Amino acid sequence: MALPFIAESAASAIIKNLVSACSSYLEVYPAAGGMQDELERLQHALPQVQAVLTAVEEGAMVMAQNKALDTWLWQLRDAVECAEDVLDELEYYELEKTVQDRDDEVCGILSKYRRKFDSFVNRIFSDDTLKRLREAVKGLDRVVDGMGPLLQLVTGLYGPGVKRRKIEEVRNARETSSLLTESEVLGRDEERHLIVEWLIKPRDTDVSAFTIVGMGGFGKTTIAQLVYSDDRVREYFDPIMWVCVSQDFDATVITRKMLEGASSESFGDKSLNALHYILKQKILSNRFLLMLDDVWNDDNAIEWEKLVAPLKLGQRGSKILLTTRMGSVADMVAKVMQCKKESLNLNVLKESDCMSLFNKHAFLGVNSDDYKNLQLIGKQIAKKLGGCPLAIKVMGGLLNSCMDYGYWKRILKEDIVELQHRKDDIMTILRLSYDHLSTNLQLCFRYCSIFPQDYMLKKKELVYMWMGSGLIPQSICGKRRPEDIGEEYLDLLTRKSFFTCKTNDYGFEISKSYVMHDLLHDLAQSVSLGECIRIGGDIVGNTIPRTVRHLSVENTNLLSIREISNLKNLRTLVVSVEENHEHNTDHLLVFSEVIKGFKNLRLLSMHVTFDFHKMPYALNSLIHLRYLSLSERLVIDESFMGFIRSSLCRLYHLQFLKLLTFGIGTYNIEYDGLTNLVNLRSLDDRHGMIKNIRYISKLPFIHKLKNFVVREESGYKIGELMNLRDLRHLCVRELENVRSSEEVMEAKLNEKEYLKSLSLGWSRDRSSCVETDEQLLDNLCPHINLKRLHIQNYKGVKSPCWMTDLSLINLTSIELIDCEGWEHLPPLGDLPLLNRLYLCKLHAVKHICCSFYGSSGVCAFPSLKQLFLLYMPNLEEWIGVDDGCMFPLLHSLEIIGCPNLRGIPTLPRNLRRMKISDVGLTALSTINQDCGNNNQQEHFKALATLTIKQCEKLEYLPTEFFWKFNPLKFLCIEKCPKLTKRGISDIQLPSILSQLTIGSCGDLEVPLLWSADLASLTCLDLLDCARIASLPPAQVCAGWTMLSSLEIKNCKELSSFGGIQALVSLRSLEIEGCDKLIEVSLRQPPFPNNVSQKNALDCFLKLGRLSIDHHALLLMEPLRSLSSISRMTLLGASQLTSLPEEWLVQNHSALYFLSIKNACSLQSLPQSMTKLCFLMRLLVYNANLIQSLPDLPASLRTLCITGCHPVLKERCQENIGLDWPKIADIPDLTIF
Repeated sequence: MALPFIAESAASAIIKNLVSACSSYLEVYPAAGGMQDELERLQHALPQVQAVLTAVEEGAMVMAQNKALDTWLWQLRDAVECAEDVLDELEYYELEKTVQDRDDEVCGILSKYRRKFDSFVNRIFSDDTLKRLREAVKGLDRVVDGMGPLLQLVTGLYGPGVKRRKIEEVRNARETSSLLTESEVLGRDEERHLIVEWLIKPRDTDVSAFTIVGMGGFGKTTIAQLVYSDDRVREYFDPIMWVCVSQDFDATVITRKMLEGASSESFGDKSLNALHYILKQKILSNRFLLMLDDVWNDDNAIEWEKLVAPLKLGQRGSKILLTTRMGSVADMVAKVMQCKKESLNLNVLKESDCMSLFNKHAFLGVNSDDYKNLQLIGKQIAKKLGGCPLAIKVMGGLLNSCMDYGYWKRILKEDIVELQHRKDDIMTILRLSYDHLSTNLQLCFRYCSIFPQDYMLKKKELVYMWMGSGLIPQSICGKRRPEDIGEEYLDLLTRKSFFTCKTNDYGFEISKSYVMHDLLHDLAQSVSLGECIRIGGDIVGNTIPRTVRHLSVENTNLLSIREISNLKNLRTLVVSVEENHEHNTDHLLVFSEVIKGFKNLRLLSMHVTFDFHKMPYALNSLIHLRYLSLSERLVIDESFMGFIRSSLCRLYHLQFLKLLTFGIGTYNIEYDGLTNLVNLRSLDDRHGMIKNIRYISKLPFIHKLKNFVVREESGYKIGELMNLRDLRHLCVRELENVRSSEEVMEAKLNEKEYLKSLSLGWSRDRSSCVETDEQLLDNLCPHINLKRLHIQNYKGVKSPCWMTDLSLINLTSIELIDCEGWEHLPPLGDLPLLNRLYLCKLHAVKHICCSFYGSSGVCAFPSLKQLFLLYMPNLEEWIGVDDGCMFPLLHSLEIIGCPNLRGIPTLPRNLRRMKISDVGLTALSTINQDCGNNNQQEHFKALATLTIKQCEKLEYLPTEFFWKFNPLKFLCIEKCPKLTKRGISDIQLPSILSQLTIGSCGDLEVPLLWSADLASLTCLDLLDCARIASLPPAQVCAGWTMLSSLEIKNCKELSSFGGIQALVSLRSLEIEGCDKLIEVSLRQPPFPNNVSQKNALDCFLKLGRLSIDHHALLLMEPLRSLSSISRMTLLGASQLTSLPEEWLVQNHSALYFLSIKNACSLQSLPQSMTKLCFLMRLLVYNANLIQSLPDLPASLRTLCITGCHPVLKERCQENIGLDWPKIADIPDLTIF
């Protein structure tokens, strides 16, 4: 069945507005006529249209295919959008006239609802506009006139009886039981163990709940069935009740099923009250387990309350286990049960489990060894299925029906969507989740099919695109901002598992991205056919339906754009043209004409490699645009300014403008015309255009000013901010140009209730009075709702009064940078929500004392997670709170450039990341404070990353850093030469440590290096170690089974490789500046090797990378016997007269990259170069003695010789040089 392509609320609003606009026009000009009858019919038929659309929307989950209804819905959508375009055009000309009449003093844009219609009719209605208005009315009338037969059809398709029957069919098909349907379950062992442990673990609460969340087909029910049959669970609980809930959430029905599952009785038609009484008696003295499978209800709290009322009376330790596709269900359960939200989000299967499951079904009934030709291609097919168990089973069964290589190869090339043949296939199951969404959420989900698979979406950008494309119309917003509604939509889709939110903590910021699972992306493509299309390549050869509204085309060429010129209904166009910028002028004209033809576009995003702005009239006809993104090479010149004046400044509907341009130009150009964009909400550019827009107050809806520069001249004063009440993010610079308190008060920062982020900055090199800065900052008090504050180059000594009186209780982040006169920090510890504090270059701060923590008396900095103290050279003392709690949630601490700081307070146990660099500490404090958690074993240390550098006075580290069971994964200790082993009897680094850097750290160098049981270590760096004479022996190295990278630099006493050959996973070895190692190497016998005594090094550095700074190191074992190096680099080869020919030939079967740096003594390349039959890249730098080339291997693809002898240049001249035949076939050639 077709989608309800347009939401009933949006369609109704457009039809009502059209009728209203035309009726008002006819009141003024009754003689114009020509559409009175149609308007009356439309007004009369509107309730019927609403009824049809509502029925279709509500029946989405059970709708059957009907071509007539599909066709009518498309016709209605075309007619409604045509009407919307005409109304939008009327509003455009109204805005144009308002802009033209506007005085320099912005008085605001009057609402179209308040303006007298007859005052703008004369301005707006041209003959063409009137003609389109009549056509829109008549078009809608024709579509609505054909609606009569559909009323009966819709009633038959979606009547109450039919709907109930269809829902019952769906429920029966989805019914599950507690018994496993699989004889063997592969994978999910970890998840099952985690859930069972949670179930049988004693709890303080009476009844608690746990939710298994995951996409359809991810194995939620199977895990629940495994848990149900687990012996430990069956011994711990009685009774255990299993109920398959599905989409019809009825408390009475579910309670009845619970009782029937707990006994063999039938409870007939008993009332809910009777059922509650019986259930209460059964569980009152028993520890029960209730398993609710396939739960969808995340919004009907009343039914949930009815269901859980008797369950809350169960014996302590009773549990409820749910499976659902939606994280929002877990929220609802925690709310009604009044317990902590606990859930497990199922991820994709591990690759090994995927292959086991795939092989089980694909090779069912046959011996897989007989089909080795299919195993590799089968692995490729399995990877396409995204780790989804159901998809793997379905695909395996499909392939098992034909064990033919050609058939499997064809399946590999096809899209998963094209392979759906069975009613119980993965798309049918995922479609249930989609059908459960509201119409507006469906629209937004479908839209996301225009993005590539695995595309990482940013929340703000996606919401802007939804808005720009018209998916969040003003008619549904009411008084709410469409941005807020869009964010709510994305949050809902994420909670319902259509998106996965991925968080990246970069230390200085936390970034969130949203991504769709591949199968959900396939679903989006499946349900958006005819509406949304993405073409990843050239357009030619692709069939694009004329109905398409949203189109994304990647890597096309200019002329191919003609293939989409007939798509007159297009609302969204995302296009990238990847061609050389030297384009044919005719091609550019063709491209420009095609873009002009898309007159109904709301969103246009172009990534081009030509100067699109040199075609200034290409956008003139796109009067409906809400969103414009241009990415090109850009020089800000007169042609660019012409583009702004002639095109950009006429897009009065534009809300979002992105100029992601590259290039150079004049930055003092004024962009006055941009204030014509009276609906602009966001301007994103890389050239600081904001600071050169005079009278920014003429953009009343702008919500982000990231570079507002205050000037003394008119149009740039701080008072321009007065009426920008919708600001969310504001960055004000050069505040020294504010001349009076009256002037700064005009900005009215304290009235901007929506402002989330505020940055206040002065110029760095300026002469300013301390009192002037202090008075100014006092008067810049923001609204209490502010969340993020940044202050830079403030020269005052005192804190502003609004920071000391703690009025900004909603602050979550504070940055104070380059405020060199600021002496005493305000009492920030009392801010309840502050989670990030960044203090940098506060040169006057000498002490961090008790006043810093505030006076709440409970806990200082209760929410702080990140603390940075950077480049504060005069900071001497940091005092903690005596017998008090501070930083209970601190995760990350950085102290850098504080050479006079003598000590830091005791820190909380849950600190995860700590970096100390250039600090005057003699000892590092322990990490054992634990606020609010008395269970020390459960809340053990969380420190995962520890970096200590350039602390030349540091003598002591706490012993707990070297406990075997620490969660430490990254450890770096450098340039701390006075460190001792005082108090440390035995160093045993944690076995999960993955990266270790040891550099000039006194007595700890050797013990750290020889620490055993580093089975997870992947990267080891030894830098400037003065006390390490040998690497550990083979028995120690053999335990480092995961070590892949080893870097040794400037370890002057190192003279032995120890047992390095035991590093079986090593793939990269770099040695530089190890003088004694070179001395030992020079005493070794020269090549050739004695083959009979050569050690077999099958794993050591196999196909790996070797980088050394002296060729003699190749004479030492185990480097001498290497035979499978793939990348070789000789650094500092200034004494190298000839290459180590025998060693190179020894590695001929693997070597593909060879680089010689500073080859100033190298006289020639060896004649045996042709034996290096796999060599692809040869780089020789500063080779001023080489005068000729030998024959080179045919495999060579890159040859680079720099600083070469004049004779060699002559011999390598193209076509005429003596050595030219030897290099003529090398594609990438550089000789100079």
